[in-house]
Amino acid sequence: MTALGFVARCALHRRVRAVFTLGSVVVAFLLFGLLMPLERMLQSRVDMANANRLVATNKTSMMRPLPASYAERIAEVPGVVAVSHFTFFGAFHREPGNPVAAIATEPAKFAQMVEEVRFNNPADHARWLEDLSSVAIGRQLATRMGWAVGDLVPLYSSIYPRADGKPVWTFRVAAIFDAAGKDGNTDSLVLHHRYLDQARAFGTGTVGWYALRVQPERAVEVARAVDARFAKTQDETNTVTEKAFAQSFLRQVGDFGAMIGVALVLVFWTLLLITGNTMAQSVRERFADIAVLKALGCSEARVAGFVLLESLLLVGAGGLLGLALANVAIPVIASQTSQLLSSLRADWRDWAQGLALMAAMALAIAAVPAWRAARQPVSDGLNEALA
Repeated sequence: MTALGFVARCALHRRVRAVFTLGSVVVAFLLFGLLMPLERMLQSRVDMANANRLVATNKTSMMRPLPASYAERIAEVPGVVAVSHFTFFGAFHREPGNPVAAIATEPAKFAQMVEEVRFNNPADHARWLEDLSSVAIGRQLATRMGWAVGDLVPLYSSIYPRADGKPVWTFRVAAIFDAAGKDGNTDSLVLHHRYLDQARAFGTGTVGWYALRVQPERAVEVARAVDARFAKTQDETNTVTEKAFAQSFLRQVGDFGAMIGVALVLVFWTLLLITGNTMAQSVRERFADIAVLKALGCSEARVAGFVLLESLLLVGAGGLLGLALANVAIPVIASQTSQLLSSLRADWRDWAQGLALMAAMALAIAAVPAWRAARQPVSDGLNEALA
C-alpha cells in the first residue's frame, strides 16, 4: 500500500465524522471563493474609457441631493447626448421588512436613459406619462407582489414624508415594463419626480443624482467638464461611470471590504477549531496503531509526516471542491443579478490564495497532533493496544 493510500484510510477511520469535517472545509472555501471576487470588485478601479453612461452625484456624499436646476447646465456640456435625473424614494410596502426598490424620475426620458427595460404596451406607457400619481412597475416586482395594471398601491417612504401629514403614498399602477434582455432586473418601481416634488415635506427642487448618456469616446472629457462646471459651488459634483456609482452606493451602506474580511476570519477560525479538534481526536484514537508503526521501525519524523499528509489531504480535498463550486456559481450569480454584480469574475489569484490558505490551515491543524504522535512513547501505545 502506498503512503497516500495508507493516509487516506486513516482519514476515513471514522467515515461519518470525516464526511462532516470535509463538508465544513468545502463550505468555508466555497465562501472564500465567492467573497474574494466580490471584495476585489468592490475595491477595483473603474475605467471610464468608452463608457456611454455616466452618473453625477453630490461630491460631499451621494446621499446628499443636487439642485434640479443643474440639468440644463449639464445638457450644455459638449459630448452629452441626453440627461435625466433620479431620486431614491426609500419605499416599503406595509412594513419596513418588505422594501420596494422605488425611484423617482422623468417618465418621458426613462426608457431612453435605461435601455435595459422596455414597455410592450404603448397604451399603458402613455397612461403612465399622463398620470402624475401613477407608477410603472417591473415584471418581477409585479409577480412578486401580485400587482397588476389598475391596482392602487400603498407605499411608505423611509426618506420622504408627505407635506399633508398623511403617512401613506398611494399610487395607481399604470404600466408594467419588461427586461430588454433575458438577464435584466425588473424588480423595481418608477414614479413621477414631479409628483414627489409637489407632495413631499422637504427637498423640493432637488434630485438624487443625474444620469448622462454621452459619446463614449468623450466620457472622460465630459466627466471632467461637468465637475469643472460646478466646482467651487455649494453643491459640487462627482461624475463617474454607472458601475462606480453602484460601488459607491454600497460603500455608503457600509465598508463591505472590512465586513468580508471579518466574515472570512470568523469562518476560518471556526474551521480551524473544528478540524483541529477532529484531527486531534482522530490521532488520539490511533495511538495504538502509531505505536505499532514505531515498533516496526517507523521514525518519529515519518509518523509526524503521516499526520501532516492526512491533514493536507482532508483540507486540500475540501478546499479544492469548495473553490471549484465557487467558480461554477460565480458566472451564474453574475448573469442573474443586477448591473453591479455583472462584472463578478473568478481569478487565478483566488486559486493561488486559496492553495496557500489550504497549506497554512493544514499545517496549523496538524501541528499539535503530529507532535504528540511523534513523541508518544511506544510502550504507552502498545499497553493501550493490549488493554
